[in-house]
Amino acid sequence: MSTSNLTIGPWNVLGGLVLPSTQGNVWHVKPYSGSDGNDGKTPETAVKTLTRALALATADQNDIVLLYAESNTGTYTTDYQTTTLDWNKDLVHLIGVGAPAPMSKRSRIAWDSTAASSSDIPLFTLSADNCLIYNIGFYSGIDDANMIGAVKVTGSRNVFKDCHIAGIGHDTNDAAGAYSLMLDGAQECLFERCYIGLNTIDAGTAANSEILIDGGAKNCEFYECKIYRRIEHATNHPLVKLADATAIDEFILFTRCGFIHTATNYGITAGGVFKLAADLTQGLIILDNCYAVNDNASGAGKWDVDDRDKICVIASPTPAADTAGLIRVV
Repeated sequence: MSTSNLTIGPWNVLGGLVLPSTQGNVWHVKPYSGSDGNDGKTPETAVKTLTRALALATADQNDIVLLYAESNTGTYTTDYQTTTLDWNKDLVHLIGVGAPAPMSKRSRIAWDSTAASSSDIPLFTLSADNCLIYNIGFYSGIDDANMIGAVKVTGSRNVFKDCHIAGIGHDTNDAAGAYSLMLDGAQECLFERCYIGLNTIDAGTAANSEILIDGGAKNCEFYECKIYRRIEHATNHPLVKLADATAIDEFILFTRCGFIHTATNYGITAGGVFKLAADLTQGLIILDNCYAVNDNASGAGKWDVDDRDKICVIASPTPAADTAGLIRVV
């Protein structure tokens, strides 16, 4: 493909990837072969880091940053961070160029082996508004108890589509308050067909979760997502945790989502999917056509480990008194 765009109706075809037309620029990032001394305007002159591409991008112009996978191994596919990457420009979109496999994306963001922190930080923060993040893998797995999260979203009207958001990727990350995804005051965001979690590292030696919600997060939807973790403690790792009584405002909606707890040799029965740290004074969790799986059939699975009656269940399993289990293993 030439370095210029080929226009077909309202679409551009760039390097085999179909993109909507934009008034902004397209920036190219190749973590292995690129150079931050390049201008980033073509695949042949790609920059090396997302930090450089974000610095070149202009907010509010629908600029698009393309993150290229150049092979199948981490060295060739990953933009490594030494500190939190803060995506802080409105309407600047991030798209991974590679096969949209559901897990372990090859267009990937992860910690550099030299990264260290003296305080709790996430790998990636989305503080901007109106951004599309597509086909990106976020992997937070490093021997540092302060690297407690993969993605933290504070901005509004953002969309994560076909992403894999994986925190607690090292045993040391299994610390109090750790998470894969945190919504901190985020509003009107959509997570579509994302995988959130890992089943290669056990979690639960400390109290943590896959999704942590705080700050009055409002009107966000998870659509056809899978939230999962292999656990080593029955109650320390609910898949979704609300930090306090005002963690959400209005509602958080899960549509056609799966919540999956597994354990080595079927050894642990998870206590529940959701943990409401306090009885909510505002907001509601809505489950529309969702399911929950606990691979140890010897005990009951529950939607709400504390039975606080703030989860609205629509066309999803509703066992009697929320104590009879959410799935039957046969």
